[in-house]
Amino acid sequence: MELNRAWIIDAHAQIWRAWHVYDKDLVDNQNRPVNALLGFADYLLSLTESIVRAGTTEPIIMAVFDPPCGRGYRQTIYPDYKGQRPPTPEALREQFPRCRELAEALGFGALDYPGYEADDVIGTLVSRLRHRKRAVTIVSGDKDLAQLLGPDDRWYNPMRQSVMTYGDVSRRFGVAPGQIADLLALTGDVADNIPGVPGVGPRIAARLLRKHRCIDGLFENIQAIYGMKFRGAPRVQKLLLEHEPQVRLSRRLTEIICDLPIESPTDAWAGGDPDQYTKLLEQMGAGAGRIERWQAVSAEYHAHCV
Repeated sequence: MELNRAWIIDAHAQIWRAWHVYDKDLVDNQNRPVNALLGFADYLLSLTESIVRAGTTEPIIMAVFDPPCGRGYRQTIYPDYKGQRPPTPEALREQFPRCRELAEALGFGALDYPGYEADDVIGTLVSRLRHRKRAVTIVSGDKDLAQLLGPDDRWYNPMRQSVMTYGDVSRRFGVAPGQIADLLALTGDVADNIPGVPGVGPRIAARLLRKHRCIDGLFENIQAIYGMKFRGAPRVQKLLLEHEPQVRLSRRLTEIICDLPIESPTDAWAGGDPDQYTKLLEQMGAGAGRIERWQAVSAEYHAHCV
């Protein structure tokens, strides 16, 4: 039996995934779109069933959302941050509040913080839970969150059904979790429109960081790069010198904030409010089978906690 683990769900990532996977013609009895809502509910159900049936004692399960205008902090630093992304489809946008309401009814909370992204709330929760000696599983497909992993933590990507541990990070990215933000500052991140250094890819960036630890260490020893044993080292040194302001700006964008003044739930998941979530599931057309599964997993959890 596993003790003292918390699951932090990157809710928007799961909702977006459901939007692409579930039939966009699905509507409730008021003709409102529900494909992302149903998909999100199904994902929460599957995750909760797996946690409860693993016999996990007193699990904390939290859903973290991006607030409206959640990019404000980073857009102040760099106005073009994520500026290339198309607007959210209206049929998806109107499902976000209902997903949030459902998460709260199911007992997962619905955490966010104005001006900051879900990543920053997740980072703050991971930091707090670690102080309470809780291991954490981050549920997301966002590689940026790998920087948060500690020795007992996991990063779970539901889309790929893959798990990454602390030690897996260095094997996959070539650097330790604490260096991921530096790596992304050097390589840039197309998905977030973070510039990085043109011509410096992941392999070279990882090699630089293994030698010089971090961005500050890199620029403190910039002259040593010329003599490093890889092809094109003098050119890389020149590129870094030319783009130092851009690298330092990028580093501020890639670092996840871990000290937001949020109020986070401290209690273990307790099954939610059956009357409320049953009503919401019925409204969205979830069907009797799904509702019965939610009631069963809640009863199963309470049975083995007695």
